Amino acid sequence: MKKDVKYAKIVKKYEKPMLENLKSFVAINSVYDGVTASETNPFGEGVSKALKFFEELAKKDGFKVTNYDNKVVEAILGEGKKNITIMAHADVVPTGTGWSQDPFKVVEKKGVIYGRGVADDKGPLLSCYYGLLALKENDLLGKYRVRFLVGGNEESGSLCMEHYFHTLKKEEPTYGFSPDSNFPVVFAEKGITNFEVKKKVNIPGLISIKGGTAPNSVIELCEVKFDINDDIVPFLLKNFPDAEIFTRDDIVNITFHGKAAHGSVPQLGVNAGMKAIKFLADYTQNKDLLKIVECYSDVYGKGCRATGYSHDMGQNSLNVGLIDYVDGEISLIVNFRFVETCSYDDLKSNIIAASKPLSVKFFGCSPVLYFKKDSPLIKTLVNAYRAETGDLETEPLAIGGGTYAKETANTVAFGLEFPGWDSKMHSVGEQIKIDALNQGMAIYARAIHSLGQLIEDEDKI
Repeated sequence: MKKDVKYAKIVKKYEKPMLENLKSFVAINSVYDGVTASETNPFGEGVSKALKFFEELAKKDGFKVTNYDNKVVEAILGEGKKNITIMAHADVVPTGTGWSQDPFKVVEKKGVIYGRGVADDKGPLLSCYYGLLALKENDLLGKYRVRFLVGGNEESGSLCMEHYFHTLKKEEPTYGFSPDSNFPVVFAEKGITNFEVKKKVNIPGLISIKGGTAPNSVIELCEVKFDINDDIVPFLLKNFPDAEIFTRDDIVNITFHGKAAHGSVPQLGVNAGMKAIKFLADYTQNKDLLKIVECYSDVYGKGCRATGYSHDMGQNSLNVGLIDYVDGEISLIVNFRFVETCSYDDLKSNIIAASKPLSVKFFGCSPVLYFKKDSPLIKTLVNAYRAETGDLETEPLAIGGGTYAKETANTVAFGLEFPGWDSKMHSVGEQIKIDALNQGMAIYARAIHSLGQLIEDEDKI
């Protein structure tokens, strides 16, 4: 059967403007910034600037655009009671260290582009946007609305979509997707919670511990400052030979190096923060630090009696994402993800009990998301992917990552990472193929058009 290339043809003209706009978009440092955060700029000036970038782009292209309090920008096409909703985000995680380039400047090498946000989520955002624009400019949208939402706080709690759907009480999608994960489609996402572990500890000589950039990233670098003495450096050299040691003014500065990874897959990283805690626990034999090592070293939750497994989602996972020590108190922020066979309340009770005498405070819970693989939404999106790629083998996925799909109803994550490709999201060297962005435009154009046809077919019944 001859392949339908209609969508690939209509998006072709947008390849160059998409790439040029992506370069400008990535150049905006849109990491959450508490220093410049205010009532006007709730997530910091950089995030507001990135939202403004999308707002101006969509206005220029003829969308009906509203900026809701510098939290969410809404761009709408069409009329009708029912809607297709697309949710993407303009904020990015901190850059970390070790880049061979300026992470906010797109660099191209052999058809691959590198930079913070090219894969998560500025590149997929624009790929999907231009797929939609191609439908608009080729008169391929029907009697329904398409609502493109760009938020500014996906990486730090999704307060943007909380504001849009719950504070402003905007309507839920008839069908929706977020271009912020994997192809062919994500039918299930683990539940997610963050919690803080704290304890006053008496560790003579310890000045500070500092590690991590976000709860949902494996700690790549952790720094410890300690009063120097006769045996601390020999102990480090013998037991932690990869630690970086610098002494000055009777203080030893110790840097532990790890490997960054997304917090949903902590087993793919090496946690520098837990290496630092292990050193301090072994060196001081402090019972509270030994307890932290016991409870939080295992990335599957064994130490705090919070393991779990399911056929679709795999295992529970645990990531210590932030570590701090100030004024005699140690604090850890832990990102925990759990499968549909577990009870959140039971996990919470187990973690609190296993961690004693450490205090544990939970910060709410994003529940498990689960769609049947034969649901109209899943089938329509999978068919769009398969029609454009010819990949008939790759099955829908269950993931540990959390996306905007959990913020409202009838929504799943859909692309743009292709099977077999590692975009290094949340890591140094974040990357994406230009061909993937181009093909993504055609996939998203077909998917939006197909969802529109699904809505129109349902209205006929």
